[in-house]
Amino acid sequence: MSRWYRTLPFSADHSARHTERWEWHGAGEPVGFDVDVRIGKPLDVMALKGRDLDEVRAYANYLAGCAKQLYEGRDALESRSNCPACARPLRDTTEALRVFGVQYERCSGCGHVMVTRQPTSAALGRVFAESAQHSAVYVDSSALEIRMAQIIAPKLDWCLEQFVRNGCDAPQRVLDVGAGAGHFLAAAARRGMTVEGFEQSRASRAFASEAFRLALRDDDFCAAPVEPAGLVTFWGLLEYVPEPRRFLAAARRAVLPGGLLVVEVPRADALGTLVQAMEGATVARHMDPTSHVNAFSDESLCTALVEEGFAPVAAWYFGMDAWELVVQAAIHLGDDSLVPRLAELIPVIQEAADRGRQCDDIVIAARPIR
Repeated sequence: MSRWYRTLPFSADHSARHTERWEWHGAGEPVGFDVDVRIGKPLDVMALKGRDLDEVRAYANYLAGCAKQLYEGRDALESRSNCPACARPLRDTTEALRVFGVQYERCSGCGHVMVTRQPTSAALGRVFAESAQHSAVYVDSSALEIRMAQIIAPKLDWCLEQFVRNGCDAPQRVLDVGAGAGHFLAAAARRGMTVEGFEQSRASRAFASEAFRLALRDDDFCAAPVEPAGLVTFWGLLEYVPEPRRFLAAARRAVLPGGLLVVEVPRADALGTLVQAMEGATVARHMDPTSHVNAFSDESLCTALVEEGFAPVAAWYFGMDAWELVVQAAIHLGDDSLVPRLAELIPVIQEAADRGRQCDDIVIAARPIR
């Protein structure tokens, strides 16, 4: 069994940027990595998400119905015998939470949280490919510029910073897998990079074509021939797939020497997760078993990366936990006015969650191990 340890300065309690030492104790000698850590990301969540909780309720109801169809329908469920992150046999797992009656369990080895009895890959694939509702947040043209300015541009800037930090030239080619509606690739193309993307969702591919004139591929990235790229990105991909390490192995083949793989995943150990685990929670994002069959611990993600040939070089912690908390409180109390009334508290609570690493999102940049 492997274990991870981190050494960080006391200043990490109040700094937005610092260097930590992450150490992996695997089968051989311990291996250390110096990791550039960034805390927090400014976001006008009210402008992005709006104030209409009826939309949250409606989408949560849709997801509940979708979960019933997936987990109680005609398709057989597959039981996982090994952790999809650390690959160890799933013994002595503990229940992490239930959403829509679907149980998430935690691996006793690496802390990974997953649905252990889940729909087949084919059944999940049909949901991603055919459901316009699952892609609705990404194909919302009214929020296009907000998303590009507040979410996409900072992520691209952060990626390019890592090339500078590691003494490498900026990537000329970007490969985005699970490209959604093409926002990240469009931003990279605007800065002169050659781009290519894979996306299963038909609605997302249509939006990418119409909004950005991008032709996203719908074939299997893990099996398809691809031209290697200096930057390969998985923005919110690995939580969707039953075998995330299969994608990491494919990424290892696709990243050029001196290049980077950048992975964004939901964190299981977060304020948002705890709020959604409460009785009667209205789940419309994050721990949604109709799409997110995995939620990562820092240890589970790093274990999967290192065992598939990647060394972490940078990490970025942020999330939407405060918005989740306020929305759940408003729905629980039956008072939608709480959201605008408490809007000024959202960035304060989120900053505390980010600093304490109780945020529901992490991005890790990793370089191929020679």
